[in-house]
Amino acid sequence: MTDSREREPDAGAQQAQGPDVPPFGDYVLRTPPNWTAVIFLGMLGGLHLTIAIPSLFEGRYGYVSLILGTMFVTVSIIGYRCRSEVAMLTSQRRLRLRTGMGRFCYERFVPFSSVRAVRVMVEPGLTRDQTESLIELLCRGEDIPCPPTKIPRQQALFMAMAMNVPLIRVSDGSEPEVAPPDRTPDASLSGRWTD
Repeated sequence: MTDSREREPDAGAQQAQGPDVPPFGDYVLRTPPNWTAVIFLGMLGGLHLTIAIPSLFEGRYGYVSLILGTMFVTVSIIGYRCRSEVAMLTSQRRLRLRTGMGRFCYERFVPFSSVRAVRVMVEPGLTRDQTESLIELLCRGEDIPCPPTKIPRQQALFMAMAMNVPLIRVSDGSEPEVAPPDRTPDASLSGRWTD
């Protein structure tokens, strides 16, 4: 049995709330710079410039090293600024995938309706506190990898809840279960923890 007030929401309350407000805010995930490429190209450019500048001051030909050094340093700066991002625009019910730097970027949109599930693959790392993880959005015809995060399980759960899709967890099963400090093991349950 339901009351008529429960079945039909109050019109005055809807007007006070305004338009439909999504339950989750927009969320943007960005990749860090590729430090290997940035450092390598920066050092290579610096090496060429340290050869070119003294030779130009002495009146020798160092134009090729000057050109190469300038190119490598420029590419290093571009590599530092160039990022990939996955943005969950819950207000628009779509994902924005962007690669590039500033206004010079490639951008495309994927609607939430084409996302089938969120898959998080967790593998234990070298230490107990470290894990190797990968979060992917499973869509029609493609899998979209997400940038790395320090909290993969929480992020994957949040994304699945915001897009209203299932969450798939893949692991090798070797993660040890740690008992909370206020619980004791029950011998009758083969070492499982109970209240």
